[in-house]
Amino acid sequence: MFRNQWIIALAVLTLSAFFMELSFTMITPFLPLYLVKELHVAPENVNLWSGLIFSITFFISGLLGPVWGVLADRKSRKLMALRASFCLAIAYAACGFVSTVEGLFLARFFQGLSAGLYPALLALVATTVPSNKIGLSMGLLQGGMTIGGIGGPFIGGVLSEYFGMRNSFYLAGIALALVTVLILFFCQEKKTIHRKVTKRGPFFDFTVLRRPEILQLLICSCVIYASLFSLQPIFPLYLAELQGNMDNIMLVAGTVFSISGISVMIASPLLGAWGQKFGFLKVLLFCLVSSGVMIAFQIIPKTVEGLTICRFLGGFVVAGLIPLTNSLLSQVCPEEEKGQIFGFNFLTGHLGMAGGPLIAAWAAGWLGYEAVIAGSGLILLPYAFYLYLKSKSSHLLSK
Repeated sequence: MFRNQWIIALAVLTLSAFFMELSFTMITPFLPLYLVKELHVAPENVNLWSGLIFSITFFISGLLGPVWGVLADRKSRKLMALRASFCLAIAYAACGFVSTVEGLFLARFFQGLSAGLYPALLALVATTVPSNKIGLSMGLLQGGMTIGGIGGPFIGGVLSEYFGMRNSFYLAGIALALVTVLILFFCQEKKTIHRKVTKRGPFFDFTVLRRPEILQLLICSCVIYASLFSLQPIFPLYLAELQGNMDNIMLVAGTVFSISGISVMIASPLLGAWGQKFGFLKVLLFCLVSSGVMIAFQIIPKTVEGLTICRFLGGFVVAGLIPLTNSLLSQVCPEEEKGQIFGFNFLTGHLGMAGGPLIAAWAAGWLGYEAVIAGSGLILLPYAFYLYLKSKSSHLLSK
């Protein structure tokens, strides 16, 4: 066997993360517009349906995340990754076939049932690469996702503008099918790391949540994802408001969404390596504060061009939020519990993904888009202070 087999595994998992994020970002920025242009939802109902359709997938997938994580620990992390990628391919294709908003809601519900690919990839990385390469590896995984995040909105915008958004769903399904093939044939899994179950007992081992450093990081994921995803249902509509019309709005939204991905791609491996060198929590706290400020600053530009520049600059600090949190989790959780812990992380993150868009869609009707955008950034600041205070007693600052 190749002595550095982990390098091959990391390359395959990073490529899988790229296709996963490419599929996701081809779709999500344009769901509000899909409701209007393809499914003919009344304008006064768009915000509500947009929030519901965003949130249902994240809510269901989040609830099931720990289940898939435990099964990964007990059976096979590779098997769980294959299950998720194959079912997601079907779910994306189903979203393209629907003709009513209720049908899209059901397809997104099934997409939630199918999820679990991301925590499976994280668990495979965490148990495959050497411990002294975790920061860099998580950064590379995030970088692969970010490249997909750059291409996804642009490709989705072009497809939606010129060929109809249904083709974006079909292409997303093909990308997930390719992920299934990559993992099946090119990703090798260590067979000795699975948790042995010798007697009947509780399905979940909740004792790991009694460790304060793990619980604090799980809450951190919830807050981060709520902040980052709360803008998804309203951002294309905010761009149309800045632009003053709906002309080429899908292409414009795709470009603006993609631009921050360039800076995230550049910064995420660097921030991961700096976390390995200077301490993951120290760099994470810096990114939390800086990201909160930069996200809130997005309300200052009053043109699409100015907002695009602001999002590009913000990407340099947003890049560290997720990989640094994952790196910390990988260090503090037991080897045989990584699948379950990343499953719980998936749950808390998706609770943020579900709650953020719902609250944002509701608040936008009362407070306006600018207040929601500013609030989505500012919620990171008090949590950064809380995490710093709690970290002193949980010894996270030494990680």
